Amino acid sequence: MTRCSSQTSAFSITPTTVFFAGLIFLFTILFHTNTVHAQQPPPPAAPSSGPPKPYEPPSLLSGGGFTSIEGRFTISLPQQGHGFSQLTIPTPFGIARGDSYQWRMKEAGFVVGHADAPVPVDSPEQAQKIFESLHEQIKKLANANNGAMREDKQIQLGKYPGIEQRVDLFSAFVVQRTYVVSRRLYQAVMVIKTEQREFESAATKVLDSFKVLEESDVSAKLAEEAKKAEPTPLPQQPVAQRAGTDATDDGMHGQVKTVLEESQDLSGTWSVQTKKRDSFVQYNEQGNRVRRESYDYKGNLDEITVYGYIDGSRVSDFNMISKEYNPPPIVIANAPGAVVKKSDPRYQTKFEFKYDEQKRLIEHRWFHSNGELFLRYVYKYNGAQLEELVYSQDGSLNQRYVSKLDGKGNEIERISFDTRDNKPGAPYSFVYEFDAHGNWTKRTAAKEGRPQYVDFRTITYW
Repeated sequence: MTRCSSQTSAFSITPTTVFFAGLIFLFTILFHTNTVHAQQPPPPAAPSSGPPKPYEPPSLLSGGGFTSIEGRFTISLPQQGHGFSQLTIPTPFGIARGDSYQWRMKEAGFVVGHADAPVPVDSPEQAQKIFESLHEQIKKLANANNGAMREDKQIQLGKYPGIEQRVDLFSAFVVQRTYVVSRRLYQAVMVIKTEQREFESAATKVLDSFKVLEESDVSAKLAEEAKKAEPTPLPQQPVAQRAGTDATDDGMHGQVKTVLEESQDLSGTWSVQTKKRDSFVQYNEQGNRVRRESYDYKGNLDEITVYGYIDGSRVSDFNMISKEYNPPPIVIANAPGAVVKKSDPRYQTKFEFKYDEQKRLIEHRWFHSNGELFLRYVYKYNGAQLEELVYSQDGSLNQRYVSKLDGKGNEIERISFDTRDNKPGAPYSFVYEFDAHGNWTKRTAAKEGRPQYVDFRTITYW
């Protein structure tokens, strides 16, 4: 399994000028035409005759409320139709990293974001240092845009300290509110152009509506999402016979019951710098998966899959959990006149397996429930070397890896190849710690001698 590190992106006015706060984003999107960041709803389709109508942003009067479970906040802005960017804020205590959401409304433009500092910011003196740092950043930005910065205003969000800063420009004004909630910094920003001045009161009420969620509210919401996403269990009998099991195919030893896998960045490049969940797998006593939880790059529950048997085949069904930071789903329409195969509503994926004489998995095919093959994994063993090939639906090769194995079949080196020119990437090496059953519980990855990440597994047995 390859791992992609999550990079944080910065906002820019020019290719050589890098800015960090959400305020800068609004300057660029609203006043600089050479940079577009927000994923705004597309303009309405042009009528069959006559000139197309200009795009009209939605109004605050339409109501709605935005809730970010990841950010632990709510604000009176639409839940859908917003842009998303990763947010980086420099502080005297290190770089704070997180996410920001952007709206272009009829009455004003808004950015709301959160970023976590590398250390807790618990004292009033620490918060004041952050506010002073933000003052200098915004002052420089105002001067660069021929703007005038008003006096900072001390504000509160319940028990949490905050600051409101305003910059007046020739054609607009900008208000940024920043709150310090221990390690987390929150920013709520609005930009009102000259022609929008009549809406200042309504736009300010949006900033006033910003609230931090209680942890009990977050836990209840996460539990509700997971409950809604839980697929109906699939039949576990009759079992489709094969040479191996899911557990042995996964390289597990002994009667494994559950495996919780977590990871932590060592390179300083991931967007999440603490240990996070990757997956949680449940096996039955025969060694086959019954259920799997998958977690996204932030460590949030992303998908729940259940496994079973239907009509003599190994199958699975799954549901995904949409997050506020996920892009809109891509819908690909069928070509006109195309014959659409009927899907089996009882499951979503069917699997087929092939093994060698040593009962090692050598081919794993994935089919849609309409019978169409969409993924094919091929494993080729040559002594202590394993080559993994992944083929797409059209039969083209889209992934290739070559690994070196130790005497127990554990991967100790892995090289990924570019399938366009077969050029190898830098090799990853792995060092392990094992439990009494011979299953690894800690795996540290390095590239060219530099630590990259560490994986952890918590394993229970029948």
